[in-house]
Amino acid sequence: MWRDKLHYLGRLLSLVLLMAVIGILIIAFIRNRNKRQEPPPLERGPARLDDQILAITEGYQYVSSINGKPRFKVIAAKDISYVSGRHELEKLELTGYDNEGKENGRIKADKGDYQQDKELVLFNGNVIATNTDGLEVTTQALKYDTKNDIANSEVAVNFKRDNLNGSSNGATLHVKEKKLALVKDAHVIITSKTPNSPPLDLKGDKAEYLQLDGLVKFTGNAQVTQGEQFGKADAIAGFYRKNSDKLERVEARGNGYLKSQEKGKNQEIVARDLDFFFDDNQRLLKAIATGKAVARSLEKDAPRELAAERIEANYKPQDKVSEITSLVTNGRTTMKITPVEKNEKNAERVLEADAANVTYHPGGKYLAKAEVNGNAVLTVTPLVATPKSETKILRAPKFVADFYEAGNDIKTFLAETNATAEFIPMQPDKKRAKRTLTGSKMTATFEPTGQEVVEIVVDGNAKMDEGERHATAAKSSYLASTRTILMRGKPQLWDNVARTDAQEVDANIESGESFARGRVRTTYYSKETTNGAAPFKKNNAPVFVSSDRATFRHRESAAKYEGNARAWQDDNFIRGDVLELDNGERTLVATGNAQSAIYSFEREVEPGKKEIVPVFGAAEQIHYFDSNRLVRYTNKVKIRQGTDQIDSVKAEVTLDQDYKMTHFVAQQEVVLTQPQRTGKGNQLEYTAASDEAVLTGNLATIEDREHDAMSKGARLTLHLRDAKITANDEGGTKRVKTVHRIKKRS
Repeated sequence: MWRDKLHYLGRLLSLVLLMAVIGILIIAFIRNRNKRQEPPPLERGPARLDDQILAITEGYQYVSSINGKPRFKVIAAKDISYVSGRHELEKLELTGYDNEGKENGRIKADKGDYQQDKELVLFNGNVIATNTDGLEVTTQALKYDTKNDIANSEVAVNFKRDNLNGSSNGATLHVKEKKLALVKDAHVIITSKTPNSPPLDLKGDKAEYLQLDGLVKFTGNAQVTQGEQFGKADAIAGFYRKNSDKLERVEARGNGYLKSQEKGKNQEIVARDLDFFFDDNQRLLKAIATGKAVARSLEKDAPRELAAERIEANYKPQDKVSEITSLVTNGRTTMKITPVEKNEKNAERVLEADAANVTYHPGGKYLAKAEVNGNAVLTVTPLVATPKSETKILRAPKFVADFYEAGNDIKTFLAETNATAEFIPMQPDKKRAKRTLTGSKMTATFEPTGQEVVEIVVDGNAKMDEGERHATAAKSSYLASTRTILMRGKPQLWDNVARTDAQEVDANIESGESFARGRVRTTYYSKETTNGAAPFKKNNAPVFVSSDRATFRHRESAAKYEGNARAWQDDNFIRGDVLELDNGERTLVATGNAQSAIYSFEREVEPGKKEIVPVFGAAEQIHYFDSNRLVRYTNKVKIRQGTDQIDSVKAEVTLDQDYKMTHFVAQQEVVLTQPQRTGKGNQLEYTAASDEAVLTGNLATIEDREHDAMSKGARLTLHLRDAKITANDEGGTKRVKTVHRIKKRS
């Protein structure tokens, strides 16, 4: 773009060449006049007070030649020469010729004045200087210092050539140094030869050209405008290739600014300094912005802003224009992509790093790839915060972001080392905490609209953190469609309550649940971390649970273990097809082929001597309630105490703080089986304090095979301490059918 603007500065070279010709013509004219060659006849006039007229010549014409070839020619309506050596010419025309005798420049003026004592030549009134290239310079006064070879004008100077025209309030030419200065309000307008192309307008407080240095420079509020394109800086300078009028580079120094409102390329660049480099065909190759550089695309469908200490843009020359291909930055870099329309579907993308290398899709409008290095960060923030919206922050020492073909939308993110992805809820929610994924390598895929993360894959040392919940694995994947993080390769899941190992772990972000499969094993750090839901005695000892699979409802502090589920502490256990442990409700439920060994039975075998007998239970379901330390058995209940067994449809056991049975009730189809006796009834109730079991039913029966006796009654009481059975009616009136001694069991 700068090529289209600034390579025209090369045409100012013609102005300098003309001014140099002017100087050469004047020098030659003066030197030849001083040789006093034979002039035409002189017409003397009256002497002036300050000087005496030596001669007056009307219709003056003089040609200076070398080897038969003209060097210059002077034509004037009148020439007045003075004794002092001063000459006054009226209506003069000075023509210069090159070494081949061809005309190369001409000066016209109403008056000319040569002051020999001051070594000055003055042109006054309608001064017009032209050369054979078609360049014309006009002014009202032109002064030439023959001693120092300096030509200058202190009044307005206008110039034009072909499609170039300009002006300046004053101009100075140092002939020896080949230096031209436009002193004040320098202004150059270049009209394009391309149809319908706007003119190029260059302005500055002043301008200068240093031919020996190949430099043309506008300083002081320097500006360049062409149609919808505008640039400015404290100074704009063009440098030419040696011995050429081809532009090599352009420098904009101090408060550099460039803006294009061209359709499809609406953009601006701000920096302390701007540099532009061109090829031999004056086509832009490179642009460098230095010093708090900011490059912005202002297109609605291609928004972006890039800021860095230094931005280098590389271009590929085309037939008519140069197309941007890449950007390279140094210093802390920020690239911001903010959609113009603010809605729930759009998100702002910000890339940050110590350096970046950005490439473009063909056409130069949309980004293709960004390679960022050094503390690299990608932040995706929805423009409208909703209860479900999250800010995504991806970090790594370096990463590569690929973009979709349009819209500057990120397609994929790849970080090869030590990557982190953070998901931060935009609205406060106790159920949703900040979520973090880390790992050795991370690949993320984004959807084109809204820039939601579709998938994140972490390879190597994968870790997830969400509040007090954590997980590790060899590999993890986040799937936005199911809001689930999949942990694979020896995954481990833990929080402040427990740690779980499995072959696979899935964490659902939406529901706050985790799913573990394959050789699931959970270690609760202690019974206390289960909030008492585990029915085991030792508060500070760990509790273990294993199963084929498990579901953890973290927000409810609940877990469900399925398939060969078993929970244990030391020798105590509870198992089933399914185990459900609820820390909040402080309960544990075993369902399907449930078994338990979680409490003991204490019996006095002889005075002063007690025996602790573990109690084993089985049922279709076992339900433990920690609030009252109650164990409930349901369907196909079997309770075994040593050699005794109780079968029933349901049963309840009440435990003391040491997890010893204090009270037991079995109901429906109750069968008590001992080695030598069997009891049947509708209910069996045992109280440890009295060591009595009451069997009720219509009628309850106890068959004693050892004594070949049977007892029946609505209520039968087994006095276990003295091995006695008592039968009573429901009202408590003694109605004994059989009373006999039962041998004590050893």
